[in-house]
Amino acid sequence: MGIFAAASELLELSTKLHRLIPPRTGEVDHTLELREERFRHLLRYARDNSPFYQARLGKIDVDTCALEDLPTLSKAEMMANLDNVFTDRTLRRSEIEDFIADHANLGVYFKGRYALCHTSGSQGQPALVVQDKHAIITSFAAQFARGNKVKRKFLPHIGRLVNPARMVIITQRPGFYPSSTFFNYFPRVAAPYLKLQRMSVFDPVEEIVQRLNDFQPTFITGYTSSLEFLAREQEAGRLKLREGGKLEQMNSMSEPLPADVAERIEKAFGVHVTNSYSMAECMALSCGCPVCRGSHLNSDLAILEVVDGNNRPVPNGTPGAKVLLTNLYNFVQPIIRYEIDDIVTMSAKPCACGNLLPLIESVRGRAKDQLWIEIDGRSRELPIYVFLAALDNETDLAEHQILQTGVNTFVLRAAPQEGKQLLSERLRNYVMQSLASEGLADVVKLDVEIVDRILPDKSGKVRRAKNLIGPPPDGSPPTPQNASRVVA
Repeated sequence: MGIFAAASELLELSTKLHRLIPPRTGEVDHTLELREERFRHLLRYARDNSPFYQARLGKIDVDTCALEDLPTLSKAEMMANLDNVFTDRTLRRSEIEDFIADHANLGVYFKGRYALCHTSGSQGQPALVVQDKHAIITSFAAQFARGNKVKRKFLPHIGRLVNPARMVIITQRPGFYPSSTFFNYFPRVAAPYLKLQRMSVFDPVEEIVQRLNDFQPTFITGYTSSLEFLAREQEAGRLKLREGGKLEQMNSMSEPLPADVAERIEKAFGVHVTNSYSMAECMALSCGCPVCRGSHLNSDLAILEVVDGNNRPVPNGTPGAKVLLTNLYNFVQPIIRYEIDDIVTMSAKPCACGNLLPLIESVRGRAKDQLWIEIDGRSRELPIYVFLAALDNETDLAEHQILQTGVNTFVLRAAPQEGKQLLSERLRNYVMQSLASEGLADVVKLDVEIVDRILPDKSGKVRRAKNLIGPPPDGSPPTPQNASRVVA
């Protein structure tokens, strides 16, 4: 990166950090004005530059229409028309898929400009998401301005040059999935502010503990089950983060955070656990509240409609049937009233922390059974993410389901999109490569079935993971990830 480009990126990051400090009680809240301004700009830009949205919005007055006047967008519809959704007319889905198929491209900007990501596929079909460097910087600025316990001035961020924050992220091996992508494209100019270490949930527990003890992070981000596992290591005296006195905050992502689990983690480490709600389609959707269990919606960067099954808004305090997302900062791939089957409840009360941004009280996704494997006679959890990371490579996939049919034995059922074909051996290779990267290729036995469709259960929803054999033989729940390797 040239000196002028670096200076420009640093100025953009610094400016956004300052502007994204959230409004608080007693301050003037310009959030709604910003949201309206960005919303109208998004509609005009999408209409003028995207063939897909030109057809959709051509007969709508985008300067005066109500949000509810706009059609909704499904993932399948977006993916079927992806080339025409893009506002950069040089972007092609086939070239993007070829690019992300090569893991040597992790952290590399496509065409020198675009960060690439695929969704987890937790609701069936994976999706591709393209955003430019400006959108990536916005996501970072929002997280560090709003997701941490920072003072109300800009200068503390400059102070990180002298005393950089130390962050650990514990997920899977790096890939193009959302939580990894956020750090794959970590702005180089932000490096002086933050020292980063990445660990896998499948790393040997001794290695994780030793690295954490040596690094003494100020922030840890990971799956809920990973943070709970660390709490047990802290309670057992092997992990010594509380004693180190550096840890300031922990952040849970990608999994629900039950109150009892959060309390256990906080008791073990003496710090607050935030709970973030975001997705590939909008990484800056919310930031975990540094005080309560919910997360604050970045309502100047995104519109989140909590609706019933007929797309009618539900009152705050009432769970919706799904949400409709509008991303206000991604102009390369406009996402407007995008349907996501998450069950979200917005708080009916202002947050006690004083932040005026709307509070997301709770989020529930589709139900998933707990999968497990047995190694050396001991059971351990097998996160569905190991399968999802593999299936994200197949964008012709419409529906999938993981069945546990025996000890260490699984079946992947996969249905193609209309007019597409899936190859069972290719899907199997994707999954086995994912398992191999976590050292599990010799443990898991996998069969693949190609089906026309996957039927929902009695609730009307498809369960992405189904355990057909029940819990381990001793009846106890499997230990999370690598906890079976704990050395007494």
